[in-house]
Amino acid sequence: MVKMIKSERFWAIVLAAVMAMALVAVALGCGGEETTTTSEKTTKTTAAGGGGKIYVAVTGEGELEAGGGNMGLAIVDLDTKEVEMVNVDGAAAPHGVMFTPDTATAPNTRGRTATEPPKEMYLGNAQDGSVLLFDPTTGIVTTTIEPPAGASLAVCGMQEDKDGIIWLSSMGDGKVYPLDPKTNTIGEAGPGGGDITSSICGISWSADGQYAYLNNMTADPGYIAKVKWPSGELVSKIENVTQANPGLSVHQNEVTPDGKYMYVTGGADNTLVKIDMSTDEIVDTIAIGGETHSIVFSEDGKTAYIAVRHQPVENECSIYVYDVEKDQITERIPGIKAPLICGIVLEEG
Repeated sequence: MVKMIKSERFWAIVLAAVMAMALVAVALGCGGEETTTTSEKTTKTTAAGGGGKIYVAVTGEGELEAGGGNMGLAIVDLDTKEVEMVNVDGAAAPHGVMFTPDTATAPNTRGRTATEPPKEMYLGNAQDGSVLLFDPTTGIVTTTIEPPAGASLAVCGMQEDKDGIIWLSSMGDGKVYPLDPKTNTIGEAGPGGGDITSSICGISWSADGQYAYLNNMTADPGYIAKVKWPSGELVSKIENVTQANPGLSVHQNEVTPDGKYMYVTGGADNTLVKIDMSTDEIVDTIAIGGETHSIVFSEDGKTAYIAVRHQPVENECSIYVYDVEKDQITERIPGIKAPLICGIVLEEG
């Protein structure tokens, strides 16, 4: 009888210890596991390890269904690695994303690296060419900016020039369109089209603003057209930027804050292409390991963030953190529940 009581007490102690350890494990969480919370408007996914936030235009299917609701913006917290999916009212295949002028941005980042949280943002639609002015925390649209009548505008990228005009690159006709943030109107088509660019996703400028670089997305192999700005006269072409099939190559481009290099996302080539701005020559092609679409730099130019599609699995996307000085990926942040992520901007912490 005494032995039985001792045995019962022993197993009771063991059971209590096991339960205590389990509670500790739940409280601390398990490395590599994901937790998801869902509300009507947003979905949050937490991964593991930062500084600031990344805002990404997303077009999806399933949970983020193209042509329906549930599409708009992914917000990636670089401190916690939490991903929030924000549905934007009226979004129609969003591709471009941009801060509004009332958000302070860092010099030489063409309005794409903010130094404070945004109250409103722009979201450019590929499906109907409209641009939405919306609250990124709620997805509520305050203004819908329509394209010019008859324009074949399908927004892919958005980039601010030195005068504060936001240029919309169009996949529809290969031209760029000016959005005036003072009036929230889209003007008539600017440079591009014809023999220059048939379908454009990216635009950047030389440091002095005299030349623009327009990515011709559907060429095979892909090239970048260098044109005089703002006349649009073709100066030269940077050839063989990518070798991917038409429609999948030479997505967006971005010049480093110091103006020395332009980095080009190579789409289905799964690459990042580095071009010397003083010579317009390709100096490096870096294998990224996923379909690259957009890139944005930190204010100091030491870090870049790349939107990469279909990683780590099909129909999900990630943000890759890139060490500019070493030309290598240092971190991958998964958890964007959509097959297509496009434009990307940075809020530094």
